[in-house]
Amino acid sequence: MNQDNQAQIMSLPSDKTDMQDKRIDTLFTRLGAIYGYMWWSSLQSEHALITTKKEWSSGLQRFDTRTIKEALLIFRERHQFPPTLPQFIECCKAISQTNIFRKSTEEFDKQAFLEAAELNIKAMLDILRG
Repeated sequence: MNQDNQAQIMSLPSDKTDMQDKRIDTLFTRLGAIYGYMWWSSLQSEHALITTKKEWSSGLQRFDTRTIKEALLIFRERHQFPPTLPQFIECCKAISQTNIFRKSTEEFDKQAFLEAAELNIKAMLDILRG
């Protein structure tokens, strides 16, 4: 598939015109830019590209855009070969778990800070009341 055909197929109207499809279009374009022929060689026909994009869209719909971007960066920095969908999903799951842990830690830290502040304020009020 030459570059002109790739560009035409990438811009084909899809069944859905929602954000999910735009995310997959962008993801495929970036994977193509990162991995070049290794990525595009498996997508030799319009049918293969459309089918693959639908499957990736379905597999990645549970992840937010930030998670997908982080996974893409991990593959760009650490992997010489393009990911399969299961590899990309596993990376997204790991990122999601890290983000959940980070959020719960931040919430715990915030709660601990508020409790400490409340105790200190009570102690200061006790001192002022004498």
